[in-house]
Amino acid sequence: VVLQEQKSWPSLDVLVPVKDEAHNIADCIRTVLGQRYPNIRIIVVNDRSTDDTAQAVQAMQNQHTNVDRYDVTDLPAGMYGKPHALHCVADRLHGEFIAFVDSDLALRDDCLAALVQHLVKENLDWVAVMGEPQVSKFWECLLVPQLGAISFAWYDPRKISDPKWPNAIGSALMVCRKSAYDAIGGHECVMRSYDEDSEIIRIAKRAGQRVSFLLTPELFRQRHYGTLERTIRGVTRTFIGGIKTVPRLLFTMFALNYISIVPLAVLAGFGIPTPMGVRVPHANAWLVAGGAHLALSTLLALMVYRTAGTSRLYALLHPLGAVMMIAICVRATMQLIRGTPITWRGTTY
Repeated sequence: VVLQEQKSWPSLDVLVPVKDEAHNIADCIRTVLGQRYPNIRIIVVNDRSTDDTAQAVQAMQNQHTNVDRYDVTDLPAGMYGKPHALHCVADRLHGEFIAFVDSDLALRDDCLAALVQHLVKENLDWVAVMGEPQVSKFWECLLVPQLGAISFAWYDPRKISDPKWPNAIGSALMVCRKSAYDAIGGHECVMRSYDEDSEIIRIAKRAGQRVSFLLTPELFRQRHYGTLERTIRGVTRTFIGGIKTVPRLLFTMFALNYISIVPLAVLAGFGIPTPMGVRVPHANAWLVAGGAHLALSTLLALMVYRTAGTSRLYALLHPLGAVMMIAICVRATMQLIRGTPITWRGTTY
């Protein structure tokens, strides 16, 4: 996405849903305030936060007149927090365009201008974008790039913009025309959807609206889970909402096993007995095949970690990441089979 100079800009409302993010919501709002976009209006939707989120946002409101806050105090039964919260402010939206910005994002200063310009230039209704993952802890550095690879294996980014392909994937940053948003009923149509970001894009496509999906690491960074516990819970939630079914989770486990673990098993199975004097038929051929397989899977891992912007050294540990991902797939599968409720950001669904 390339930003070009223009004389006038359409009006833009920016919605930032937040829950219990007192420690970093101000950082997100600052990056929205820093946009090179005139007359931007920001609405922070505070969804039942139990920490000091409201006070942190109020401090920003005291300094900036274009920051507004709406406090959601309850969640009706059967509805999901984020889409319900966004629906609550539907009557406050007046801009020609709407940007949905998750509270864990840090936007570059030309981010929203570039996306609005992309929508106008390409005559689109929606654009969903993936940014650069902001990871620092060992496990999230190892697992988040693999999570991205698995997601895009199931949801090919090139097909999401194809109106003939009914599926779609949403993202933490989406921009749309208000007219298109209103035409499908806004977030009211996804208040009972677990993966509301993706579902609203699917609904838009079914309604004949024009959708674009872009990988734009140059436009924003997305903070991820941090600790191993949060990473496991976050990836489990993503697998249940994105992969959705037990057969697809089983296939994901098979693919991870074949790509990353099988070559090590072959090298160990045929390499260890030989020095011990045990004759194994065709051992050399199997060792060559296992080595070639491992080399190719490591090359693939290097591409994945390079695309994610993390250290290439993590690619050498891709079998360990695959073991962890398979374990998370098993966890997600068991939760689906048992119908186990999921707790995320203090709310159980």
